[in-house]
Amino acid sequence: MQFVPVKQLLVTVWLITVSFFASAEPPRVLASIKPLQLIAQAVTEGVTEADVLLPPGSSPHSHSLKPSDARKLRSADIIFWVGPSMETFLPKMLASAKGGKAVSMMDIHGIRLRGSDEDGHHIHVHGEHHDHGDYDPHIWLSTDNARVIAREMTRVLVSVDKVNQPRYQSNLNRFLKSMDQTDSRNGQKVEQSGKKPFFVFHNAYGYLQEQYGLEVAGYFTMNPEQQPGARHLVRLKGHLDKAGATCIFREPQFQPAYIERLTEGLSVSVGVLDPLAENIQSGPESYAKFINQLVDSITSCTQG
Repeated sequence: MQFVPVKQLLVTVWLITVSFFASAEPPRVLASIKPLQLIAQAVTEGVTEADVLLPPGSSPHSHSLKPSDARKLRSADIIFWVGPSMETFLPKMLASAKGGKAVSMMDIHGIRLRGSDEDGHHIHVHGEHHDHGDYDPHIWLSTDNARVIAREMTRVLVSVDKVNQPRYQSNLNRFLKSMDQTDSRNGQKVEQSGKKPFFVFHNAYGYLQEQYGLEVAGYFTMNPEQQPGARHLVRLKGHLDKAGATCIFREPQFQPAYIERLTEGLSVSVGVLDPLAENIQSGPESYAKFINQLVDSITSCTQG
């Protein structure tokens, strides 16, 4: 019998281990909505492509799952989503699809949650259990929250794919640096615009407002899936009448007729804000482009 020297055996085992990890497939990453996909793609750049569940034109408030959606969920190793108060269609499917690890961003440590009530009261939450219905779920519209989300995505990715940890960490550092540049740029843009008040379609922009000191004067509806109450519309009509020349912003996913009725005869400029980033192509710099586009749309209208 021929014996293999211990040193040679150890080298062989090491080579086999390295070969195994080098040939292992990177995790399949799925984000529920486009903005989370943009953050995930910044972290996974050069390792894997982050896919998105919702197709263009769909609202996370009302999307109906298709068989293709179920297949995506089952095949994903990691699923990043906001939470049940945003993707109302997902909890039941996640429970039955038996897919990969699902991470709700509203539950992660360090995320800042803002009250969903009209006064915009916000609470700092550090990962403890809470009732999502009490909070504004549009957390991705804060670059501070985007930093927290990117760190959590990196942690989760490294936990299942340690071999690519250096790349994930490098990508995260690049993303965090880009957020500093984004905040500096947009802070200057908002200051130069004079912070004039404007009106939005639905109550989704509180995080963006707080991030950059914007002045949202009012919104047409709390929930885009529901017709606003008559009392709210009467109050909003009064605000629009007093505002004089102002800006209102639609969203591409919704085209309610009552906006035309309320603004008829008023001196308003109409723009479009897309909180779901539908026209942004996914890439490592795309989240910054998304936030910049929102701020540019607001400031160009209010300055005009």
